[in-house]
Amino acid sequence: MDNRSPMKAAVIFFFSVLWLIVSIVRVPESAGRNADIGTDTSWVVGLPEALHQGDVSGRDFHGTYGPVAQLFAFAGAWFHESWSPLDALPLILLSFIAAAIVLAAIVLFLLKPLGWKACVFIYLCCAGLNLFSEPTSFRALVLLVSSAVVYRALDSESDAGMFFWAALAGVISIVCQLTTAELGIYSIAAAVLAFGLQATVNPERRRSFALSAAATVVVYIAANVVASALFIFSSSSYANLFDYQRYELEMIRGYNFTAGTPWDLSAWPTLGLAVVGAFTLGTGIWLTVRAGSTLGSLLLPLILTSMISLKSGVIRSDIGHITQASSPLIFTLLVIGALFLERLRSQRRMASWACVFVVLWLSWPWAGPYAAYDVWRAATNSPIQKLRRLRTVSSSVEDVLPAGLTNAAISSEDRVLPFPHELYIPVKLQRRLFAPVFQSFNASTKALQDFYVDRLKAEGQNLTVIYGMDHVASPTLGSVQTITRVPYIFDYLYRHFRLAKNAGFGQGFYLLRDDGRTREFRSVEVAFDSVRAQDGAYEFRPRHPQQCSLLQLVLQMRYPLARYLGRPVPAELTVFREGQSVLQTEIVSIEPNASFSTYISLIPDSQFYEVFAGGAPPAFAWDRMRIAPEQSDWLGVPPSEIRIERISCVDIPPLETQGKF
Repeated sequence: MDNRSPMKAAVIFFFSVLWLIVSIVRVPESAGRNADIGTDTSWVVGLPEALHQGDVSGRDFHGTYGPVAQLFAFAGAWFHESWSPLDALPLILLSFIAAAIVLAAIVLFLLKPLGWKACVFIYLCCAGLNLFSEPTSFRALVLLVSSAVVYRALDSESDAGMFFWAALAGVISIVCQLTTAELGIYSIAAAVLAFGLQATVNPERRRSFALSAAATVVVYIAANVVASALFIFSSSSYANLFDYQRYELEMIRGYNFTAGTPWDLSAWPTLGLAVVGAFTLGTGIWLTVRAGSTLGSLLLPLILTSMISLKSGVIRSDIGHITQASSPLIFTLLVIGALFLERLRSQRRMASWACVFVVLWLSWPWAGPYAAYDVWRAATNSPIQKLRRLRTVSSSVEDVLPAGLTNAAISSEDRVLPFPHELYIPVKLQRRLFAPVFQSFNASTKALQDFYVDRLKAEGQNLTVIYGMDHVASPTLGSVQTITRVPYIFDYLYRHFRLAKNAGFGQGFYLLRDDGRTREFRSVEVAFDSVRAQDGAYEFRPRHPQQCSLLQLVLQMRYPLARYLGRPVPAELTVFREGQSVLQTEIVSIEPNASFSTYISLIPDSQFYEVFAGGAPPAFAWDRMRIAPEQSDWLGVPPSEIRIERISCVDIPPLETQGKF
């Protein structure tokens, strides 16, 4: 099959344009009102704003998405007529989708055995499933580009060609990493495994495959050195050569232990996806072994990438993350179907594939005739006119920001830290955004929180914090209080920041300022007795009555080795008074299998702002505390041991009682 066929190029171009038109029809007209803006919108609009002010992801701040994704977001915001990333949200989402369209075209161009008919087949199946229709699908597609490049290396007849494609695979791996960090690990792992397996079954070219694997790894490492060198020479705040890699690995580790959610897909669709996965894996292995070297080289990296990608759906197992993690596997199934249709013609094979596709159609959450409907909408409503509207759309600050915040005296010279994660607020206020870790829940290890605090110290007093109260203004990630998830950041904010105004803004936002003074908690260690309940829970009783505003715990949560395969689950903490539950919350493992300190608030959410005021917030009595692993699904890995080393009862004294600072 001639991969340079004009017909194949025409098909890819036609469907790419059609996909873009459908995407224009689908994107929303605006970011919506304040109540509509969630955590995803915040990081999306924060990325281009940060780059606009000279902050590069991985160099000046850390987050889930790297500088490549930041460039995609910036491109969408730049297309807006006035610089307003929040108003440009639809264009940023469209930019993400456009990146996915281009990456999908590259994948199909690189897969030589797929002719124009196979491309038509794959595009139509993708449209019916709405595969890769989510705005961040570029993550899965950049990984598939890596697989396609590895295939070209494996399929090369000459050693020189193999080395070229292997080196290019190393370059694509760093692009994957600079998109989101875990994709670099997935990409390099799949490439090395593919070369290793091919060396095992092809002893006559074993040396070439081994050298190619080495070339991929060496190029990947060299690219990391170059990226780090560029970071350190282009920024005075980037401290050490490999800080980017160190903190991104910390973020991956912390994400694994602190960001999990239960499996959200119901039983029958889950079973359907399992059937599809088993068929794809079994058929792919059979074709790899039996159908010749070319098809084996094609399917091997796709299968490996598909299997490795499933790890992403194990941790955060909501429907969106499940479908994103499964999309490389579904694409591999479509490639197998295209090969059956165009090259390996067999009625029995095609019938079995069709039956599996029907199962997939019934199981896949996004399957349906939506793409055809959107094509009809595009034919009757000009996409060009919508693009023009999107370029000029503008929202009022009153609709977008918390009530009253636009009248707050926030100096244009100040940088604004939205805490825990409302990055859209400084963007719409047109103030300089400050976020050492994009969205504080991503600062999920002590090392990341120490980095965050160091940046706060370096910023000095030219900083305004917009603090959103848990559950009132700011939704938490899971049932974990913000001060429990990021205790070291909270500790610094408490010691150095005060309410700038007693009145709140909107539903529970408050301004904090560093007034140059430092105050301390009033903390008393609690003597307690502990017992192990029959249900496996740990119970702790203070030896004397206690009354406090916060609890400070020093504890360990130890997990078995299965934590690397499944989802580590948090612990559920319940505080009692006279047999009645007064608080139920969760604790995540900030330092797995090691001691860490964290806080628990007994203060009602609506009154928590009093922690930063001049007076003393309310204190509450308690006489028993219970900690047990959270109930989870079959992917959950509970802690094998929970050890409380110290309990402290924390009161917050009024400022006037603390003397001079």
